Amino acid sequence: MFHAIAAAVSLAAAAHAAVPGDFDVVRVNGVAIRQSEVIERLWKRYGSQTLEEMVDELLLRQAAASKKITASNADIDRRFARLEAQFGSRELFVSQLEQAGTTVAKVKEDLADEIVRERLIMDAKGIKVGDDDLKKAFDANKDKLGKPEAAHLRHILAKTEAEANELVAKVKAGADFSALAREKSLAASGKAAGGDYGFVSRGMLPPEIDDVAFSLKPGEIKIIAGPRGWHILQVIERRAAQGASFDEVKSDLREMLLADKLKDASSAFVLELRRKADIKTPSRPRTASKGT
Repeated sequence: MFHAIAAAVSLAAAAHAAVPGDFDVVRVNGVAIRQSEVIERLWKRYGSQTLEEMVDELLLRQAAASKKITASNADIDRRFARLEAQFGSRELFVSQLEQAGTTVAKVKEDLADEIVRERLIMDAKGIKVGDDDLKKAFDANKDKLGKPEAAHLRHILAKTEAEANELVAKVKAGADFSALAREKSLAASGKAAGGDYGFVSRGMLPPEIDDVAFSLKPGEIKIIAGPRGWHILQVIERRAAQGASFDEVKSDLREMLLADKLKDASSAFVLELRRKADIKTPSRPRTASKGT
């Protein structure tokens, strides 16, 4: 922790000095807020914690590399598919990633790092999940492991209420919803898949949309106001909740139990890596004072 605090203080102090390439991020009534000031504020609030996390991640990557532990494309794709399935459709998933400022490639990169870290700790600590563990967990959580109620949704995001009403009138008159979504929707899902979100479970959408989506009957369509425009929602199909099958959830259940065991073991393992590592905070060169 001392190294992180020292680095944070050093960087914060440097932000007071003239920074090459520094610039005005914003001006308020003629007064500038500089990039260096923003960096200084961020370091004061999050610097030491962020630096500690980055040190831990680097130690884990180095340990995995020394043991030649890698993640196969098949393993990455399997985990990515499970993550994507939580969003009902590829289009909704990609749309959510775009809103979060990330990409499919970055998510897969993060999943690869996650898989490698897990295998490293599992091998080091001998962590396993047996069939008996799976059966016990299934019996204890059967009610939570089934498929929840879901609705198959289509969506168009219009700029104004008037445009939304016009599009709804066209759909009711027989126009193709998907074609209109591709042509008119402001949402990424409209361009990608004609506004088809696939099956969406409760809680996956913003509350104001979620409540309406699960109040509509198949075929019904409704307009909802939102911060980005006017949402046009149509329910194609409703699916009732389904009970869990052990064979269907076995793989996911194994991942869940492993995650719990890894969580308990990871802190101790990283601490061991830190004790063995050579972690130094290089001193920053002093800036020559004026007149010297």
